[in-house]
Amino acid sequence: MFTLDKSLLPTSLQHKLSKQQKFIIGSWNYDCIMSQEASKGFIAPDYLNKNFFKRSLENGFEIDEVEIADFKITLGTQPGDNYTSTIYRARIIYNHLNSKNNEISLIIKSIPIDDARSVIEEFGILDKEIKVYKELLPKLSKILGNTAVAPKCFDIFTEPHRNLVFQDMKALGYVTADRVIGLDEQHLEVALKKVAKFHAASIQLLREDPAIEQHYDGGIFTETTVSNPIFETAFSKNMKLGADILSKIPGYERFREKLMKIYENSAKIALKMVELDPENDIKVLNHGDLWINNFLFKYDEHTKRPTDIVFVDYQGTFFNSLGIDLNYLFITSAQVDVLKRKVELVEKYYYPVFVDTLKSLQIESIPTIQDVTKQLWQREMYSVFCLFGILPIVTINREESKTNDFTQFVDKEKAHHKTLAGMSSRRFIETMKYIMEYLETKIDETIRNY
Repeated sequence: MFTLDKSLLPTSLQHKLSKQQKFIIGSWNYDCIMSQEASKGFIAPDYLNKNFFKRSLENGFEIDEVEIADFKITLGTQPGDNYTSTIYRARIIYNHLNSKNNEISLIIKSIPIDDARSVIEEFGILDKEIKVYKELLPKLSKILGNTAVAPKCFDIFTEPHRNLVFQDMKALGYVTADRVIGLDEQHLEVALKKVAKFHAASIQLLREDPAIEQHYDGGIFTETTVSNPIFETAFSKNMKLGADILSKIPGYERFREKLMKIYENSAKIALKMVELDPENDIKVLNHGDLWINNFLFKYDEHTKRPTDIVFVDYQGTFFNSLGIDLNYLFITSAQVDVLKRKVELVEKYYYPVFVDTLKSLQIESIPTIQDVTKQLWQREMYSVFCLFGILPIVTINREESKTNDFTQFVDKEKAHHKTLAGMSSRRFIETMKYIMEYLETKIDETIRNY
């Protein structure tokens, strides 16, 4: 989580913030400038008013008597960057006691529940996200000390819509990377080191509070989700589309039949690959959605190299094998040449930090690198499912993605169109070809079991 730079605050508030106060956030692209076309005709919701921001600041700063002098609201993301929510940016001028005309920028993640998004409520995603921000991340922050894994939730509203209010991390120099291009080794290094600390801290969290696991025991593949039509639309049918594409690529025709067998048993396989083995799995808190739009990077002013990262969007958080998060991260976010070095990079960047963090927490049972890479291999079918279910959304070109929102992926016809657009990208094709060859023995092994 993130320590606030006190110099950004008025003098009257600086003494209110201890060194351990941290900052949490949601899912959006910070590094966007609203185009005139996107912002034209924009009208902010009525509930984003002075009372809304007064409560947010008083709650976030733990003070009273905030007076909102003025505020301006714009859309916080480019069209198509967010699927389940609307993101607003509010630039606020406020007074507190004798300190006048202080400025702060907040991000509001607004989640309306309409017919198309009712499935989100059914899956319990929103309640989980709120619980993570209120309970889980503060505990992890205490364990990690000054290491930031996410920025601050100023306030949470449940009426008239779910609204989560966060500090705008762009003001502190954090921006997103290019989702279409993917992450190079420099970016993956920063991400893997932070994931390692996050995972290690969660092991300590389980030691301190074993019962917490029962509140975070389901990711994107559960009995509820795989029986929902969205699973068929977003994962199973995409696999079928991938099979058709492979049948037309010379040298890859054999994978059509293999993928069709996976497709026919997709729900069973999805549940099996997230089945926890208490005796052998290295159980950690998985972020659950480690893809590029959920990363905010900070860069060195001179070298332009990434130096830090925080994660956003904790809707899919759950306890399971560390192999799930790592495979998801690489398949959705790594450039193809970096993806091909996954095991090497996990050993080079993730494992040393994972071990050092465990030792600093005085955890005696330290997994070997062989234990970690075994977890990767055992959960590699997760890569296959996310290749077809997630990567097409990530690699879709910017023009096509302007109309992206959750309803586009619920409607079968629109989802089919979007998926084909993503699957036509060079990055997707090259990634698919590599994964099919690299995991052919794992795919064959899976098929034999069904």
